[in-house]
Amino acid sequence: MNFRTFSILLSQVIVCLFTVASVYADTELNRIQKALTGLNPINATSSAKVLVYSKASGFAHKSIPTGVKALRALAEKTKAFTPDFSSDVSDFSEENLKQYDGIIFNNTTRVQKAFVSLEQREALLNFIKQGKGFSGFHGASDAGMPTWKEYTEMVGGCFDGHPWNAGGTWPFTVEDPTHPLCKSFSSNTFRFSDEIYQYKGYDRKNLRVLISLDANKSGINGKSPTHDYPVSWVKSYGKGRVFYSNFGHNKSSWWTPFLLKHFLAGIRWSVGELDGPSDSLPMPKNKK
Repeated sequence: MNFRTFSILLSQVIVCLFTVASVYADTELNRIQKALTGLNPINATSSAKVLVYSKASGFAHKSIPTGVKALRALAEKTKAFTPDFSSDVSDFSEENLKQYDGIIFNNTTRVQKAFVSLEQREALLNFIKQGKGFSGFHGASDAGMPTWKEYTEMVGGCFDGHPWNAGGTWPFTVEDPTHPLCKSFSSNTFRFSDEIYQYKGYDRKNLRVLISLDANKSGINGKSPTHDYPVSWVKSYGKGRVFYSNFGHNKSSWWTPFLLKHFLAGIRWSVGELDGPSDSLPMPKNKK
């Protein structure tokens, strides 16, 4: 085989590899876009500008790029928010954050390793305390304790293991079916496959649980003596609003229609575009 023939064959192989990668990426995006069918542009009072941070400083979830695609597609489809995507912690300065209405953490594990300066930590927390919004997905709660307890306080809990692994299908309860963030759920109970956390630094009195794991029906015992395992919640933090959902480990969560609608509502709620309470609810009797 002469050099020219080898070069031609090599170029064809490279083209094929790029084509396969492109098809795979398009398939994922197509699934997301299909899941958004039926969603229309939202007549928001203003399109909130949000900073989407997607850098993992601990375990790097394979669904991080999928989350980026889904959040971008949600924004483009609904016009509900305008995202800037970042993996640079230097964007979290007091001056830079002035241009934003909200922050989204997309599977950002162990953020205390990235936010090493007091100025960056205060910029993030003060941004929310002073009246802005925060939305966190899955690994966003795998952070804080023990070295940045204030972050855990802001989010509402810190990852403490996942007895309910990503390959299982688990039972869930919509605890607050009338809340605007729960309108996408057609039933107060459902089963779904994703990785579900238990938490330390969590106290139900400090937040409003929207969706929870029905651990009693899961067949697995976690650490909580009360079997209280929240999955999605909202809370106040100073004058600001915090929305968190444990869903988002599996890529498929990012192209599930009812979850994307739930995520969108949570983001809109966090930036003040949706009204809904954040005060605590009592634990359902079936968990006690």
